[in-house]
Amino acid sequence: HPDVQRNLLTMKALTQIARAISYSCAHAIDNARISSGDEATHWQERANLLTPLAKAFSTDVGVEVASLGLQVHGGMGFIEETGAAALYRDARIAPIYEGTNGIQAIDLVARKLPLGGGEHVHGYIVELKAVANQVRTSNLQGFGRTADGLDKALDDVSEATRFLQGLLADGQSDEALAGATPYLRLISLAAGGAYLARGALADQSRIALCRFFAENLLGEAGALKERVIGGAESLATASKALISAGTS
Repeated sequence: HPDVQRNLLTMKALTQIARAISYSCAHAIDNARISSGDEATHWQERANLLTPLAKAFSTDVGVEVASLGLQVHGGMGFIEETGAAALYRDARIAPIYEGTNGIQAIDLVARKLPLGGGEHVHGYIVELKAVANQVRTSNLQGFGRTADGLDKALDDVSEATRFLQGLLADGQSDEALAGATPYLRLISLAAGGAYLARGALADQSRIALCRFFAENLLGEAGALKERVIGGAESLATASKALISAGTS
């Protein structure tokens, strides 16, 4: 039925996105090793930018996909015979070790957004927007509103990026780091959508999954942007209230 279909397609799309981000990071690492001069600097900055995405987003997705897999199995997924519960338990450690994903997000915002004077990440976004434009001008059947969804998500990434860079430039590091975790998911989803689209342009059998992601999952980007831009004050206020309640 449609709910199971949605879960299975979500699992497939998120898995492919996590894999694409990791491959892109590995590609950048390899190019940095075999290049020299400015080209090597470019690829090293790209590898540095993508490393926290490859680790944090991929392991978060591992937990999410394992949870959906358990859900698809229903009650049988909760008992040991299927192995679904074991996969869920095993996946849960990955966001913790080798640098917790919260620390990965902090690293992304505090250390990776300033790369290249703050311009490297914007160059990356421009590259991803070019993919959206290729989808729009391809005239291939089946993409639906994919290009519009990618453009909107990448605009959200660009706005959130400039906002965080502005906070860092003004010395408001706590306010910037308050948005680090939603920002990491935001840029990962937008980049992943572009990678799905790039694959679909090369292989039309992938268009349906790309469209599903763009029209069903990529809309999360707008809410994530709002959390990045507008969430710091309420987080600080609620944290103070929680601490006060705990000591009273």
